[in-house]
Amino acid sequence: MLTGTNPLYHGVHENVDYRLEKFNLTLPEVLREKGYTTGAIISSFVLDSKFGLSQGFDTYNDHFIYPMSSWYGNERRGDEASRLACDWLEKHQSDLFFLFLHYFDPHQDYLPPEPFATLFKDDLYAGEIAYTDSCIGQVLRKLKDLGIYDSTLLIITSDHGEGLGEHTEQYHGFFIYQSTIKVPLIIRVPGGPKGKKVPDVVGLVDVAPTICGLLGIDTPRVVHGKDLSPLFKKRKNIKKNKRYIYCESLQATQYGCGSLLGVVADRWKYIQAPEPELYDLDKDPGESKNLVDDHPKRARFLQAHLSSIVEEQTQTNASDDGFVLDNESRRRLESLGYISTAAVVENFDFDETKDDPKNWIRLHQQVQSVRSYIRAEQYPDAETICRQILVEHPKFSLGYFFMGKISFGKNDASASILYFSRFLSMIDKTISRQPENTQQDFLCECASVAYRNLGTVYFQQGNYDKALAYCSKALQIAPGSANTYYNVGNLYLKLGQLSEALAQYNSALALDPNFSEAHYNLGITLSQMARFDEAVAHYKKALHLKPDWPEAFDQMAKLKAVHQTEDIHKPDEAVQLAQLACRLTGYNDPGMLDTLGIAFAAAKRFPEAIETAQKALYLSQLTGQDQPLADEIRKRLQLYKSNKSYYESVPSPRK
Repeated sequence: MLTGTNPLYHGVHENVDYRLEKFNLTLPEVLREKGYTTGAIISSFVLDSKFGLSQGFDTYNDHFIYPMSSWYGNERRGDEASRLACDWLEKHQSDLFFLFLHYFDPHQDYLPPEPFATLFKDDLYAGEIAYTDSCIGQVLRKLKDLGIYDSTLLIITSDHGEGLGEHTEQYHGFFIYQSTIKVPLIIRVPGGPKGKKVPDVVGLVDVAPTICGLLGIDTPRVVHGKDLSPLFKKRKNIKKNKRYIYCESLQATQYGCGSLLGVVADRWKYIQAPEPELYDLDKDPGESKNLVDDHPKRARFLQAHLSSIVEEQTQTNASDDGFVLDNESRRRLESLGYISTAAVVENFDFDETKDDPKNWIRLHQQVQSVRSYIRAEQYPDAETICRQILVEHPKFSLGYFFMGKISFGKNDASASILYFSRFLSMIDKTISRQPENTQQDFLCECASVAYRNLGTVYFQQGNYDKALAYCSKALQIAPGSANTYYNVGNLYLKLGQLSEALAQYNSALALDPNFSEAHYNLGITLSQMARFDEAVAHYKKALHLKPDWPEAFDQMAKLKAVHQTEDIHKPDEAVQLAQLACRLTGYNDPGMLDTLGIAFAAAKRFPEAIETAQKALYLSQLTGQDQPLADEIRKRLQLYKSNKSYYESVPSPRK
């Protein structure tokens, strides 16, 4: 849509592990050269600027002020996008402008706000579409209020639909049937015809050249789309049988299947697959009857056109600087439903010897469900489906990997060891890294997770030597894992080897500077090394990343109450921080109440220190599980009653 070129040329075949490379010329780059102010308002992390789509935009708003909590801050509601668009339009109403306004609401999970949730309670997907429609209406009203509606070129379209069970596909991306790839395209041209419906085949690849045509701007040298502007200047349609619209899906290559490559020409659609398909879209818009055997000449004709498109458009020498998706970005994409079982294989050969994707759609959707349930910590549901996978595909190694993650999430140590060990034994011969083997790279990542989680299990069991061995193995396989460095750091911290712990946490933060837990545990490590200023800095960073983290407030409060160096000792601040920690835990955590008592005493507020310590003692005795803490609180309580603060023999910060 923004380049006017097909994936074969621009090189982005998936939302995971790809970035738009700089050799591409985008529509906003063209328009900016012609004096247009260019802006984009993005509503999902999937279009974050790190993926290269910000090329040519003066402003690219991909920062979410009020992100939807259900998607871990990776998506914004349509009303926020509309509000930002209205603000942008008001600011630039006197400019020549181009605005790309992106909505993401109609994606799973379907969670429309009220009143749409009630109005469409039996079809929440339709509810999200209706909600998005209302958000678009807000922007149209703003254009009218600003007096620029009649002079504004408007284009409304979509990237895909949802399968909703058609062809057994629930969501989108696996197949290239019309149920997911046929989308609306609404164009309103100032002074142009109204209510005209064009029956001809067009594509999103036509959007960029059409905008250029309507604005009287030269179309970029490389475009695969067609300028549709003549449709608005002359009341005629595009000549029949002159369009060959390309489509593709490489998702099934994750399972060793062939690619799905397709071409749509007028009423006919051909899909190149291990079992080729041909459909008459006029007579069979649902693509229920494969006509390959009935029309073999037409199938061969369209196959030849598809082959020429692949040959002519495929880029072979446009490599960029080696884009590698970081772990945090991968987690964020996964939380939005963009889940890969492995990296896709860019295979555009018409190889009919591979397995057909239609045979793998059930497994694909089971894997999607399992990973979604694991992400949501709905482990019983995940386990039910995962066991079905292993019954139907006992040699599917990732099934054992998923069972290991499920068991790990349920704190079932023995099952975690069983399933992770089984997974590792199944892939033992394939986890040695080899250049340009994306399948092995993915298995190496999974193996690293398995070793790391096994290390965590043995760590929890107190078997620190074995834990360290497994975590070291994880680092050996995937040295770019911040999580693994973090886990090894935890081991060294537990063993009291502070310098080693410090090095591991720093390695984790070098890979992921926003790793909040690494900042927190680094603060603990530095505190134990008496490097208090540095410890405070890392606690502050952890709180910046996770503003409602009671443990971090607690540790900061303890430092500022207990340590007597001038720069650290701030009793009043300690009280405020400890109160925040207690408030976040409902004043029911005896350890945090103990810290608050220490802070009150440091601030010479002894009656409050006594009252708080008494409550902390009561709660610690109530469970009977933390006798050492209860003993320490008793000692402190006696000091408070003597109007003395407690500065010595404070236990090491809790981990």
